[in-house]
Amino acid sequence: MADDAASEQPAPAPEPYYHHHQKAAEEHQQHALVDAQVAADVLANPRYDAFFAPYQPAVREEFVRAYVARRHLWAQYGDFYERHLTGQLTQFEAEAYERLWDIQQKKLFDLQCQWRAEQATVPGVQTSADFDTLSSRIENCTAIPPITPEELDLYLAWVEQADYEDELQNEWGGRFSTWQRYEDVKHQLDPDPDAADENHFMFDAVSEWYEFHNQRTGNGRLLRLPDLRGVKEERYMDAWRAHNKALHEAAAAEAPAEAPAPADPRPAYLPYDEARVLLGAFAQQFEPAALNRQRTSYEAANPPSTWEDEELERVLHFLDDVEEPVPIAAGADWRLAVREASYAYRKQKLLASLPQAYEAYCQRQAWGIAQPPCSDDEPHSIADWYNDALLTGRKVLGEPEDLDF
Repeated sequence: MADDAASEQPAPAPEPYYHHHQKAAEEHQQHALVDAQVAADVLANPRYDAFFAPYQPAVREEFVRAYVARRHLWAQYGDFYERHLTGQLTQFEAEAYERLWDIQQKKLFDLQCQWRAEQATVPGVQTSADFDTLSSRIENCTAIPPITPEELDLYLAWVEQADYEDELQNEWGGRFSTWQRYEDVKHQLDPDPDAADENHFMFDAVSEWYEFHNQRTGNGRLLRLPDLRGVKEERYMDAWRAHNKALHEAAAAEAPAEAPAPADPRPAYLPYDEARVLLGAFAQQFEPAALNRQRTSYEAANPPSTWEDEELERVLHFLDDVEEPVPIAAGADWRLAVREASYAYRKQKLLASLPQAYEAYCQRQAWGIAQPPCSDDEPHSIADWYNDALLTGRKVLGEPEDLDF
């Protein structure tokens, strides 16, 4: 009976999903203890008597309630707002500094085109993936010459006519992952009409800065140079892929034969929209009527947000911190008008800050000081695994295990 009773007990709740509630409760309890100690101290400690002497005792009691609540906010959120305010002071300078490197990314890509055509050698570059490494450290890349005033002027001309929302803002810490992706850039800017590229996968859009630069400099011709190095590398990559496939098939052949598990036709995951519907359906079927009324009210007041909703919220937060008037043009939709006003304001700040960022860049160059990285994150590059794959491909083809080809 005991075993039967135990088997009928409901399964325990998956505790790991709710640990944050326990942690929040413990933190709340600790904050409440500190608040109580502060209140008792301010209310009864004689060292504060002179401070409250001009007021009746009731004022001190009311003050304690207000002070404890405000002190709690200072202690809990003060560090965050200190960092936030510090960031506000330098946000436009930081954005301009980051955008300054767009100039160097284009120069590095043009050099890659020449290297692929075997018209140039680049110190430290043995394979095309090494350009990814240089790109991730573009702030101190010595393979390309420093930025000139003429190059800055060209970039400013592009910024002046660029769409800030699509081309300049960096909300997520990295707008374009295609700076040195040769195939993606060529596919977008100089596609081969005879190539069967309908299945081409773009990692990200290519910056319009590349096309603008090509139109002003004629460097679009570099995309039409032969990709001699790319052809050589693809031969070794094909050998590596075939080698890996053979190893996988051999391992599968040696594994003991097992009856394949029957296919489960049920979905293995829930798309976001379907999950929302299922949450409501579950509550409707199993929860009491009172909770379902609460659910209906909550969902009506909190509909799913769109990207436009989230972007508007980000824009409003930004404008709320601006300490000067921001003009807004008349329009049929105030949401769009607010967004466009914010983008126009930020672009003007960027145009004003870029020459300052360039001046600081030139000063560091003159003093021989390394340019600071745009991000504190560790630079990432595909070069290690890509170059290892090339070495394996050369070995498979009976060639020397080096990158001298």
